[in-house]
Amino acid sequence: MRNERGVFYGWWIVLACAIILMITGPASVAVANIYQTAIIEDFGITASHFSIVNAIVLGVGIFVSPFMSSKYSTGNFKRYLLFSVILYGVAYGAYSLAPNIYVFYLISIFVGAGFAAVTILPVGILINNWFIEKRGLALSLAFSGLGVGGVIFSQFVTWGIQHVGWRMTYVYYALILLLVCVPLVLFVIKARPDEIGEHPLGYQDQTNNLNEGDYEQHFGVDMPVKESYSKLFFIMLILGTVFLGIANNGGLGQFPPYFQIIHGPATAATLVGVYSAAGIVGKLLLGTINDKFGIVFSTIYGATLLALSYLLMIWANSFAIAVVGSILFGLGNAMGTISTPLITASIYSEENYAQAYGLVNSAMNLGMMLGSIVAASIADFTGSYNYSWMFIAVLAVAVGLLWIGSYRNSRQYTRYQ
Repeated sequence: MRNERGVFYGWWIVLACAIILMITGPASVAVANIYQTAIIEDFGITASHFSIVNAIVLGVGIFVSPFMSSKYSTGNFKRYLLFSVILYGVAYGAYSLAPNIYVFYLISIFVGAGFAAVTILPVGILINNWFIEKRGLALSLAFSGLGVGGVIFSQFVTWGIQHVGWRMTYVYYALILLLVCVPLVLFVIKARPDEIGEHPLGYQDQTNNLNEGDYEQHFGVDMPVKESYSKLFFIMLILGTVFLGIANNGGLGQFPPYFQIIHGPATAATLVGVYSAAGIVGKLLLGTINDKFGIVFSTIYGATLLALSYLLMIWANSFAIAVVGSILFGLGNAMGTISTPLITASIYSEENYAQAYGLVNSAMNLGMMLGSIVAASIADFTGSYNYSWMFIAVLAVAVGLLWIGSYRNSRQYTRYQ
């Protein structure tokens, strides 16, 4: 299970995934709207026109995730990942050539395909292949790259737009993506431990020596994924994941303008930084909690924090409450990246994981695509963001109930693996 230096190779996979996510993840999410002001001024469009770009990128993922999950499970993992990285990098750089917003929309289709195929989906599959024990910790460390990348590349993109313009900033970002990620895929990434004569961490461990979270990974639903479509646990899993996507992106999309309204731009930027930093810690905490106490406890923990964060935002006119709410949001919102692969691995067997996770990731993308729209629409209709936050708090509670119900119901179909 360890290489010549005594280090389990799966930890090098984790490091490579963290670096890949650090670069690829923020490009289409965390820093995407930093380009907005420069582009709408250049194209003479409105902010709502530019917001369609994000909807396209996430919307494409709804269809790409199930398709790519089946491709990744065929045994040609590295080939498909390499192609996806190149597609993503080239398409992202092609933004610099767009003469108008309509060509921008067209390019976003390819960016969305690359984003879905390169980020959360393959990383979840890789960690699942390499880890039985400490899977939550491995996922947390890998996905921490998203937070670190958001901090680094928000500064890079801001600097680039100011000094070389938004078009060349897209080019430079794309070059960084290709020059770093392509070698990592070629020379570091191994799809499965048996490619280098190793076993997953925790392989053949006795179940009575494992923590609750590690124990769960030894049991999975004993049926093809398609057969599970009509089962209650699958319906609850997918519905809960859509709700989680709404709760995830509702805040990410609408907290910044909400904070600007009640506290001004400078304080809003500070609060965004607070929940971004809390998100890095939140990922590490959530994965560790899952390993130790299992998916039920970690789901209750994450959903409770999310619900409380949205309720506190009703009184965010108080800066102190806004800070506390932002911290809780950063901690709880880690569910969007950490808990989705963990709940899938806790329900499905290893051989069915990739296909099932593709569907779960698709549901997450659907929810994220709707999240900011739902929050903004409720605020527009009612005249207050408070109703948006109350509605999403209810959805966060529903996530916990649906996921726990899904996990409990799936146990009647499981076998030891």
